[in-house]
Amino acid sequence: MLPDWSDDFSVHHEIIDQQHQMLFALAHKACRIANSPSSANEVKMILIEFFDYMKTHFKDEEQYMQAIGYPRLEEHRKIHRTIVADMAGMVKNVHSVEILKEMISTIAKDWLLTHILQEDMQIEKYREEQLEKNASCEVRDVKHYYYTCACPGKEHKLTESMHIFVSNSTHPINCKECHQRIHFKAQR
Repeated sequence: MLPDWSDDFSVHHEIIDQQHQMLFALAHKACRIANSPSSANEVKMILIEFFDYMKTHFKDEEQYMQAIGYPRLEEHRKIHRTIVADMAGMVKNVHSVEILKEMISTIAKDWLLTHILQEDMQIEKYREEQLEKNASCEVRDVKHYYYTCACPGKEHKLTESMHIFVSNSTHPINCKECHQRIHFKAQR
């Protein structure tokens, strides 16, 4: 059985956490399809959805790791490439719906449990260590970038690394309250 998303799995990055939540939801959906009578088309569609979202997430996560100076970025990139290549290879060479359903369940469980709950938690551990180190250092000027959304008078204040991440993200970044895309306003 797959775990449900909880804040224990948070990397304390709003966008990456939202993507992880979506991946948890897709993994649960994949397991439901794998464990019920499903057509070949249903199986194919969840695989495509999971695969496409995973590739996008990997790209965004790698940009975040680069923005925070994560020292294991290249190693993490290799893990991402291996997961994508393994998934593509397995799916391409299987023609039985039942075997595909077994693979969906395995991919969802193994990828979700191994990758997010172990590998991605290392990113959070690194981020926390950096915060602790910086807490004892001199306070330095931090650049902030301001974004707006559809909420009246609301501003989203982002650090430089978050601004870089949002600027380079392949998905629109939305406000949690109004669910509308945030737009760059200015740097103060």
